[in-house]
Amino acid sequence: MNSDIQMVVNICIELSEKGKQPSVGMIKAKSTTPLPIPLIIKGLSYWKENKDSLKKVMITNEIKGGQSSNKDTAERLKTLELLVKQLATQVEQGNETIETLQDQVTDLQQQVAVLGQK
Repeated sequence: MNSDIQMVVNICIELSEKGKQPSVGMIKAKSTTPLPIPLIIKGLSYWKENKDSLKKVMITNEIKGGQSSNKDTAERLKTLELLVKQLATQVEQGNETIETLQDQVTDLQQQVAVLGQK
């Protein structure tokens, strides 16, 4: 069995253990990598036919899968770090804009006060 089908089977087992009936949509949503629908259907069918004997397979293959997904996790981490930096920059720019607007409001309030005294 190839690793993509095993991933689908593992997701099916996980969903089943949570009391959920695995479906193509649930598997697609739970998958950490994009999988073609025919492959999901094949893995789902395999799980349905063999679900009673697959519980032990999941434990050993999850460990192997965890090792191969470290690369994906590292890439995700880099992407998230970049997004955090971009968001921090946007927040900083937003704060600067707010300060500028507050200064302008203060100036306008002073001008209105001067005009009100006349």
